[in-house]
Amino acid sequence: MEKQMVIFNSDEAAQYRTNLEGWVSRHGRYWGNDERAARYDGCTHRPCEDCGEPTEKGWLVCNVCREKRDKVRYEALSEKIWNEEGLIYSDAVQKYFSSWDEVKEYCDEEEIEVGALRLLICDEQYLPLLADDYGCDELADDGELPDAAIEAIEKFNEAIRNVGAVSWYPGKFRAI
Repeated sequence: MEKQMVIFNSDEAAQYRTNLEGWVSRHGRYWGNDERAARYDGCTHRPCEDCGEPTEKGWLVCNVCREKRDKVRYEALSEKIWNEEGLIYSDAVQKYFSSWDEVKEYCDEEEIEVGALRLLICDEQYLPLLADDYGCDELADDGELPDAAIEAIEKFNEAIRNVGAVSWYPGKFRAI
């Protein structure tokens, strides 16, 4: 199907219309019957879903209610003793710690209680391994990977396993 050419100053490119009805945002964008979209386009704040106070556009709940939700979510998690292996993450200040001494030092500097940090034990992140069928899509229908390729994949995967964790991310247990 051939694309139609529409010249900038032709009547097909745009037409002036009168007697339009519909919602227009404060930016002058026409939204037809979509009042919600027009209001959202023109607003800077919207009511918080929890308390009704104004919160910045793009957020469903205000800072105060987000903090309340975060605390409820944190309190619902199971507790686990952190033995200082790996890292812990503060959900409250969005900071990683590698030892209790580091946590205590931070709390002393910021003059806050350890409990206010909402600490989570981190899970380890590893590099991905190559799949056993790596490269099989490129083979002929009944083709098999050459032994040298299989051996190389096995060596690569063993080397990656030996690297260990390369990063950490907040886990699902509260640190005690």
